[in-house]
Amino acid sequence: MKEKYKYLNLVFVLLFLISFFALFFLEAPVGLGIHKIKNLSYFIPSDLLLDDSWYGVYFGDKYIGYSHSFMKAQELKKGGGYLLRNKTFLNMPILGAIEKLNLETEIILNKNYSLNEASMNLSSSKYFLKGNLKRDQRNKFQLAILTPTQKVNKKIELSEQIINSSFAPIFPNYLSLKKKASFCFFDPILNRKTTIFIENRGTTILEINNKEYEVFEFDIDVEGTKGKIYTNKKSHLLKQEFLGFEFIKEDPMDLFNKESPLTSFDLIENFTVPSTYIPDKESLKYVKAKITGIDNKFIINTFNQKVQEDGWIVEIFKTEPKLIINIPIEKHGFEKFLKEDNFIKFRNSQVEDTVLKIVGNEKDAFKIVKILSKWIDKNIKKVPTISIPNTLDVLHLKQGDCGELSALLVGFLRSLGIPSYVNIGIVYQDGKFFYHAWVSAFVGEWIDTDPALGQITADATHIKLVKTLKGQFEIFKFIDNLKIEILDFK
Repeated sequence: MKEKYKYLNLVFVLLFLISFFALFFLEAPVGLGIHKIKNLSYFIPSDLLLDDSWYGVYFGDKYIGYSHSFMKAQELKKGGGYLLRNKTFLNMPILGAIEKLNLETEIILNKNYSLNEASMNLSSSKYFLKGNLKRDQRNKFQLAILTPTQKVNKKIELSEQIINSSFAPIFPNYLSLKKKASFCFFDPILNRKTTIFIENRGTTILEINNKEYEVFEFDIDVEGTKGKIYTNKKSHLLKQEFLGFEFIKEDPMDLFNKESPLTSFDLIENFTVPSTYIPDKESLKYVKAKITGIDNKFIINTFNQKVQEDGWIVEIFKTEPKLIINIPIEKHGFEKFLKEDNFIKFRNSQVEDTVLKIVGNEKDAFKIVKILSKWIDKNIKKVPTISIPNTLDVLHLKQGDCGELSALLVGFLRSLGIPSYVNIGIVYQDGKFFYHAWVSAFVGEWIDTDPALGQITADATHIKLVKTLKGQFEIFKFIDNLKIEILDFK
């Protein structure tokens, strides 16, 4: 069991990082009775000529890297406007290993603060993602995305735009005292909107490296997750706090003399949910639990997970298939579980040829799940991986954690016409629940299977919160608040 524990990982740990690393564009401000920010002038001081700032990035009191933000007003002969650059480097301690993450972004704004062009380059271990967004016409842009196996070019349309990039300073320049504002970022790479609220709490004293500063304090709320921003009187960011991460303005020479921890702490451990002890979890057929601290719309009913009427108590049943059918499976009613999306890719000769080679002439759907799972266990290295997972990249890189392994298995299964999807939720291990991903597949009836833990039928401590890999970003809304009480098990 201890060996399996080290494979419990999910890109949820990077929700803050990857979501804020990506390029964000304001599409439609929201919030009744709340000031709606429509112009980037709220975030760029009007007297800005140059800002060249270095920030230490910490998790708790542990230094994990740095971020360098460079902003300047463009010369008139170049058309005016603004240039924003950011470079971030992090050492991410995850499950006994250090994952290095590099991110570079560049954003060019017109003089009216509208977006002209933006680019992003993210790399970690074997994985990389490059994105470029360039204005074609008034509100139309060309988006190009490159990953280890994919090159995507498409046109998108945006109305008003506000952008932010990896830890790029947010300067709430003109927000009045006690005034609350809202804005909505749209990430074209993940095709996802994020609503953010910000409120000016007034002045306070902030201590950084034994020096005191009089600062403006701002509360931020990212879909239910709280944070803080502190700026000086010139509206330059001094400190930002979110999800346990701190982003502190420092002298670059001090930063380069700091040492990141090796494996003295673990990011995954800091995002677990405490629980009472559950013995011999893999033999359990049933678990009953009470979940609080989140909207009960996330406590979902499925074929093996039943929510009681109050909406907070859930029962999970381990499923062993009694009815097993052969492929091909009738598609009617399963169409949404057989499609491609941004994460699940299978209409590709490499996927199809690999699957046919693995499965051979086998027709029994449940045996196919076993065969594919065993191949993944043997051929895909289970390591913490910072990526936006999709089937093709995982098959090419041959490494990943639970998100990557689930994307691969679902791609394999759908290529054979076996309905399947990824679950995002929590799973028990050693007195805690870890955020996790696993797979549901239809083999004559629905079953849960966990390729990361090597469980052909997943144990009853797998509690589902959202469906699909896109749904994992919903965890933003409760990651700091979820509580669980085990009521019964057998």
